[in-house]
Amino acid sequence: MEHENIRSSLKAAVLMTLGFVLMLAGSTANAQGIRPWTSAASTGTFDEDSQSIVAFANFTVGHASGQTGSIHIRYNISATDNISNFCPATQSVVKVRFRNSDNSGVAGKLTFEIHSTTLATGGNTTEFSFDSNGIGAGLSFTTATFTPAIDFDFANKVYWIEATLFRGDTGQLVNLGGIQIYENAGAACP
Repeated sequence: MEHENIRSSLKAAVLMTLGFVLMLAGSTANAQGIRPWTSAASTGTFDEDSQSIVAFANFTVGHASGQTGSIHIRYNISATDNISNFCPATQSVVKVRFRNSDNSGVAGKLTFEIHSTTLATGGNTTEFSFDSNGIGAGLSFTTATFTPAIDFDFANKVYWIEATLFRGDTGQLVNLGGIQIYENAGAACP
């Protein structure tokens, strides 16, 4: 019995890792030679109030066994060759690998926002918002792709992601696997 549980856990870990790798390797960004900004969810910095309920497994972040509540986690977005590829960009690509077994959002939900602040004047602007309601794949991980109009300007701004994983019922699964971002349309840079 114990060996079956270990095999099941190992199989699930391999499948999740393979799915994340395929998402990144099989994307059109890589086929075009574009090097996007990417982050495995397990690399984020969680708020101190989330410490007792957060769990990291392989590349994912989620709730520790038997825990409920909201996990708050942040990711710094650093400049890569193609995250800021156009001058200005008219469209970017945001891909997210996640799992949410409650599509209603009542007992489980993943949200995140891409924020920016201008170095000269400050402020806090929300550039993009993600909400897993209605697009989860039940117990399986899925990848969602969006094409918002974000023009990344690292010469004048700082960017970061603020994610929240909410679980109100221990029977629900809410996990963030990874995020990939790059600009894919706009005017060529001089």
